Amino acid sequence: MASQFAFEITLAIEAQCIISFVKTSTGDTTATGSPTYSLSNVNMVCEILEFDASYDAMFALGLKNGGVPIKYATWEQFTFSIGGLASLNLQIMERARSVKALFAVQRRFPESITTDAHCLFFETGGGTMQSYQYRIGARFYPAQPVQLNTTTSTPNGGAEALVELQKALNVVGDYRLSTGINTLRWALPRATCSPDYVNTIAGQEADFTATVTAFSAAGVPTFAVPQYPLAGNVGSSCFTAAIDLETSNGVEISGLNAEEQSDISLLVTYSATQASGYIMEVYAYIDKMMIIRENNVVDTVV
Repeated sequence: MASQFAFEITLAIEAQCIISFVKTSTGDTTATGSPTYSLSNVNMVCEILEFDASYDAMFALGLKNGGVPIKYATWEQFTFSIGGLASLNLQIMERARSVKALFAVQRRFPESITTDAHCLFFETGGGTMQSYQYRIGARFYPAQPVQLNTTTSTPNGGAEALVELQKALNVVGDYRLSTGINTLRWALPRATCSPDYVNTIAGQEADFTATVTAFSAAGVPTFAVPQYPLAGNVGSSCFTAAIDLETSNGVEISGLNAEEQSDISLLVTYSATQASGYIMEVYAYIDKMMIIRENNVVDTVV
């Protein structure tokens, strides 16, 4: 720690972390100004471990003989504008030596103070996402597109996409874990709203202000305002187009080598063009390694 150790904290803008509105008797929402927030009295409590002299001696020997490697995982983010498009071919400029997984989400941009900034949209065009697939070099992952519809504009519930997400998170069949994902949030299309309910993008940003009263034969829900003072049963939409790229289940560097690939692309098709004011964000989960050498020298291997 001779070269200092510092934490950098970046605060989210108000529109990303605060929902501030008044709900009228007709279900309309009205912003209540521009709320702000601040952090104070921030403390960091560290656990300091002290090793015996033999450990220090071996660590010093490692610094002299090539350095001490420390492996960790991190993220790269790529942002794409998709307004007005129904078919996407997004070029992901990732060149890490080990890519463990890829996650793509559609989000509102810029954020609004009256909506849920963490809502991940299944679609914003009034239809359905039909399929997605990643192309890496000359190969496709998975081998067949992840199917998300039964007919052109009818969603199938997104079960196949959920399994791909579970693979990427390494939680397939792990019943020790609980989740907030259910059929009322995952891969839910834009709803038909009753006259008493008004919300952005037909309820996908409901944040428990709506209740599902029925589903159509095409899988489209009908939203209504829950009876006061109860909350609704529909949280904000969540959906991720994910793929697992790890070649083993160990803790070693085991992801796909993107340096050897010509390109990485995300291929997505929708049944309708996507609305403006939304973006597609792709997150690459990658391995990195830093090598600690003598005289406080740290090299990073991507």
